Amino acid sequence: MKKNIIAIEFSFLVLWSSGFIGAKYGLPHAGTFTLLFFRYLILSVVLFAWLGARRQLHFGGVAQIRRAAVMGLLAHCVWLVAVLKAIDLGVAPGIAALVAALQPMVTGVVVGPLLDEKVNRWQWAGLSVGFLGVVFVVADRIGGSGATAPWWAYLLPFVSTLSLTAATVYQRSLEIKSPKGFLPVMNNLAVQCAATAIVLLPFALSLENMQADWNADFLFALVWLIFVVSLGAYALLILLIKKCQATRVASLLYLTPPVTMVMDYLAFGNAVTRNGMIGLAIAAVGVFLVHRGESKRSGDG
Repeated sequence: MKKNIIAIEFSFLVLWSSGFIGAKYGLPHAGTFTLLFFRYLILSVVLFAWLGARRQLHFGGVAQIRRAAVMGLLAHCVWLVAVLKAIDLGVAPGIAALVAALQPMVTGVVVGPLLDEKVNRWQWAGLSVGFLGVVFVVADRIGGSGATAPWWAYLLPFVSTLSLTAATVYQRSLEIKSPKGFLPVMNNLAVQCAATAIVLLPFALSLENMQADWNADFLFALVWLIFVVSLGAYALLILLIKKCQATRVASLLYLTPPVTMVMDYLAFGNAVTRNGMIGLAIAAVGVFLVHRGESKRSGDG
């Protein structure tokens, strides 16, 4: 059983991390909004067709649909637009993944008081150290001779982190106020994807004329992002949540940056510098401190 869990965790980590690489493959052939629009349009069609085949096209009332739509805009639209735009502007996928990996730490530490969750000094220290490590890596990349992205492009992954944090706070606050007011998982995801596609459409039309090179590379990237990342990795995530503790599942996201950096090097030759490795090590210390704080908080409880 333990070996099966490890195999599932490894598969999830590889598939989830590959999303950053798949996006970089697709971006030379379509703009950020266009790539994401087609991704979520097709994904919506697939999900609604699957629900229809299973006779599960039930979406409750307006309030439930609105909640799912808001979650979609925060957890899919804003977060991915910011990340992909950063990569499109020249930010290395590994750097974008490193900043995005701060999200569980920010959620668990910074927003804790907003939800009356106790936050101890180890967790605050972990977030501070982890953030320092990220800043070290980003500063090294901005100041490096091989830098290709403008400095402000490195702020976009932080926007993604804030958007996902807002989505988590919104979700948790609703669970406290009305825990039964949510759609089933797949119905919820279908509404989230549809809302994301609808919001992306005017931006793809007005800013990018919805232009895309429908060649083999673009189709491969699109299929990979839809079926392998959005559906495959998400299905593995649900499976892990059912079988493992939430802390263990969340810790996998912290491993995304090094895996993405290795993939980025193999696919595009973007090597990690010595200072970048130091920053990654500092961030790892921050993760350790957060986990220590979580274990202490569990022990106190």
